[in-house]
Amino acid sequence: MKNILFLIACVAVFSLVQNIDAEVFIPKNELLEYVGSDGIYTVVGAVKNTETYPVRPTVHLIITDDGKQVETIQPLPIAFPNKDIPFKIKIPGVGNNAVLMETKVTFEQNSSVESGVKIIYDRSLIKHADGHLSGRIINTGNYTEHDLKIYATVHGENNSFIDVAKNLEKITELKPGQSLDFTMYPDPIVANDVHYYSCFVLGDDTIVPLYAMRGDQRFDFRYDSSASFVVVGFNDAGDSLALTGINSIKFPTYVNFEFPKVSDDEKFTVLVDDKPVKSLQSIDEQGNWHVAFDIDGASQNHIIISGFANVEKTPSNSKESAKNPSETQKQPPQEYDLTIMYYVVPAIVGLFGIVVYLRKRSNHTM
Repeated sequence: MKNILFLIACVAVFSLVQNIDAEVFIPKNELLEYVGSDGIYTVVGAVKNTETYPVRPTVHLIITDDGKQVETIQPLPIAFPNKDIPFKIKIPGVGNNAVLMETKVTFEQNSSVESGVKIIYDRSLIKHADGHLSGRIINTGNYTEHDLKIYATVHGENNSFIDVAKNLEKITELKPGQSLDFTMYPDPIVANDVHYYSCFVLGDDTIVPLYAMRGDQRFDFRYDSSASFVVVGFNDAGDSLALTGINSIKFPTYVNFEFPKVSDDEKFTVLVDDKPVKSLQSIDEQGNWHVAFDIDGASQNHIIISGFANVEKTPSNSKESAKNPSETQKQPPQEYDLTIMYYVVPAIVGLFGIVVYLRKRSNHTM
């Protein structure tokens, strides 16, 4: 019996070691925290995937700010085998005394195939005197690629890691054989220290999660942009959301907000510094609204997005739509890693067979 217990313990330890040894991590020399030129606390780094399969990583950060603990979770684009995926996470609302206390990476195995889009390494790839980079990409594959982002790590003297950058342009489509220009800028506070860019990786959009309280309800939404946005809050009626937009780069960019749909009748309008701006509204395959508009370069703007329907005032909503929020709250979090189950369950089944065999043998001997 002691031998069986020892074997069970060994299998359990072996399973845990396999899970711990998963080589998806953030190298310490590629992790940095700073307060950017926009005044927002920022964590930059790169997740390294040394596994033999693609993964979709999620970065978990724990920050302390004057005794208060803040936890941030940021999903990243797919990291392919033996590739890095750089990240830049801005955390509004924490002060200059914020300290990064803990960093963790979880991941899910993915079956995606790496695209045929490549950086063109020729004289068109230029690091300019102000620290920004311009270049070209080309689709060498046989399929049209959609919603591309170009990520790179930024380095200073002695190969030091100083920032992460991504392209400013919105690349919605790149056909086979087609090439496009791209530009990327580091944070202005490190622009004079840039020596070179490396680790060019192409991926899908990095969506930044935000939330605002709408009465006593939490309203979760997301955005994609090279600019940063800080939530001010909803008005008392709950139909207008105010934000502060900060674009530290001197060139214009765009923002694409993704909001959960409450009603088919929602029509959004956008004010930037009290002036109406042109915006595009669409709906995606998951049924979420998208509201996109341009952001001026080197600007800080007061933004109001109006047109949100109040859940309690939209009886025309289907029963399914009305019950989804509460059902979602009842769902258990899905952030745990089930990888260990693939090892533990078969091990337990095997051990059960060993126990049965040993008992039969013992009975036969007697």
